[in-house]
Amino acid sequence: MTYRPILRFKRGEQTALTNLSDAHKAVTKPLLNISSHAFNPPPGGDTDGAFDQRIAQDADRLNSAWAGHSAAVDLGDIDPDARCAGGVHPVRHFFDQIAAADDRANASPVLRLASDDAYVAAVASVCADYGLSPVFRMTPDDLAEPDIGDVVREMLDECGAQPAGADFVVDMGYIATKGRSVITARGALAAVPFAADWAALALVAGSFPENLSGFAVGTHIVERHEWAVWLANRNAAGRVVSYGDYATIHPIPVEEGLDPRTMNPTASVRYTFEDTWILLRGQGTRTRGGQGFAQFLGHADTIVAMPQYRGEPFSFGDGKIMRIHRRAEGQGNLETWVTIGVNHHIAEIAGQLAILP
Repeated sequence: MTYRPILRFKRGEQTALTNLSDAHKAVTKPLLNISSHAFNPPPGGDTDGAFDQRIAQDADRLNSAWAGHSAAVDLGDIDPDARCAGGVHPVRHFFDQIAAADDRANASPVLRLASDDAYVAAVASVCADYGLSPVFRMTPDDLAEPDIGDVVREMLDECGAQPAGADFVVDMGYIATKGRSVITARGALAAVPFAADWAALALVAGSFPENLSGFAVGTHIVERHEWAVWLANRNAAGRVVSYGDYATIHPIPVEEGLDPRTMNPTASVRYTFEDTWILLRGQGTRTRGGQGFAQFLGHADTIVAMPQYRGEPFSFGDGKIMRIHRRAEGQGNLETWVTIGVNHHIAEIAGQLAILP
């Protein structure tokens, strides 16, 4: 079964994807959220060269990290009024850059219910010119709309696509509990238009806490509710439903929109094991008199000593933990440990899915 994580396309996640084994890349189809890059045209202008460069850079980085493998790309968080040079829509600019590379990712554009007409038109042009089909990403609230079937059909028609050639992702976002979420997921899957016809139908959710203020410094076991919710619905909608999650990060990370100059992020580690995360909660990295990033040395030591540690060969992330434990390399920083956590998580989930009956 293909694993369908939703990931931010930031440097930590990019490095995690780049360093997955070929075997794990082959069974993983991430849905990547492109950052809402600042769009600041000069007075009297309507384009921003720096914005264009960032969109192209994201495409180049995806080609580098994921060449030959499949991914869905969501640019829906970008300013809807932003345009690249020549009035080109950012979606078009991104996929033109993807296609220009000889060694490229097999990327598909994402559509949401909230996608405006210009965005849908840009996706349609990309699908027509590059022989692609869109990936639909809908929430339970979206699927409760009485005309959702008509809207999805209109989008398919504009893109020249059929459900049999496209994927559909039910994105539950953050879930706090299992019981109610199982019911919500079942209802959402039952409301998916043409449910039996999609090339793939995935259920995605994330239950990692929004912040760690409720956890004392130390080691904690945090249940991954999304795994249980999917297990209860893996054969819902009269077909196989693929599994997806938000890896080791809350669906809407608390740092989004905050000024990094005023933040004091904790040196904390998330290590996925079966249906849990092992959370090593540290102190703030800027706490006066604290150990700062050096706390990650102790975290590496703790993980290696745990019976749940998968061992150095398991993944790039696990190998990096061992090297930090041995002091063969430095403790790293927050980005380093996002890479470690996400890379290990994908390997762990791929292994879990491979052994399910």
